[in-house]
Amino acid sequence: MVTYTTTPHEQERINAVRANMGRLNMTAEALGEHFRKTSGHVLDVLKGRYGSETTDTWLTQYEHYLSTLLGVRYIQPYFNDIEVK
Repeated sequence: MVTYTTTPHEQERINAVRANMGRLNMTAEALGEHFRKTSGHVLDVLKGRYGSETTDTWLTQYEHYLSTLLGVRYIQPYFNDIEVK
């Protein structure tokens, strides 16, 4: 399997998703179950094993679901420290 290299922007989103999963004590299995996907699929998205479009699509869905569960406690990605080239 070819691994796609994530951009700093995508990596920040992945870190935020992982942090929010941690706040909920949510496993990849539980997140995958909600979306009717395997834990392997969730972990592959979080490891950057898909292309940019697929990664963006799944991260958007994960972010929306986690923000719904956490409400105001949701940790937003922080992009101000990422250099844009």
